[in-house]
Amino acid sequence: MSNDRPTTGPDRPTADTPRPAAQQPPLLEIDGLGVDFRLADSVVHAVQDVSFHVRAGETLAVVGESGSGKSATALSVLRLNPSPPCVYASGEIRFDGRDLLRLSEKELGRVRGRDIAMVFQDPMTCLDPLQRVGAQVAEVLRHHTGMSRAEAKEAALAALDEVGIPDPALRYRQYPHELSGGLRQRVMIATALVARPRVLIADEPTTALDVTV
Repeated sequence: MSNDRPTTGPDRPTADTPRPAAQQPPLLEIDGLGVDFRLADSVVHAVQDVSFHVRAGETLAVVGESGSGKSATALSVLRLNPSPPCVYASGEIRFDGRDLLRLSEKELGRVRGRDIAMVFQDPMTCLDPLQRVGAQVAEVLRHHTGMSRAEAKEAALAALDEVGIPDPALRYRQYPHELSGGLRQRVMIATALVARPRVLIADEPTTALDVTV
């Protein structure tokens, strides 16, 4: 009988064995990013030569003083800095091998909310004041997955419940101004999570939340 070790087994990796995060290729890569804000009489170099990468399953924290460019970097991933005056002066932002800075708005629209989602600092400026909050959560699913209105509503209610919003059915029908700052922030978190994105960007997501989160 041969004493050769088996090629497969409970302790030996196979082609279907998931690789540890450290062995996976980066899912999101930022390489030499430079972001300028070109004003009428000056240029603000908000982000200069920033590079990092994130693999699936990893968490990365970006820390720095106020005004150091953290939010500008985060917003750059989905090209959400106001343009003008924002100009992406240098670098690449690659997601799944594609440079997001080179995508058309239509192509990027397929990525926003579905593959990469973001929780913003101030929900009052991001939520539509004229639309009920539940419909705003459901809209993400209808846009990206083709769910029916009823299916999207059910999933949105589940998402509101998942982030700790009491009485989701009532809150679903309310407008942003009818909610407290903490509840509006939870709605933003639910909106970001509802489509199960592959990358979640959070820009001070717990600022308005109570201590139970």
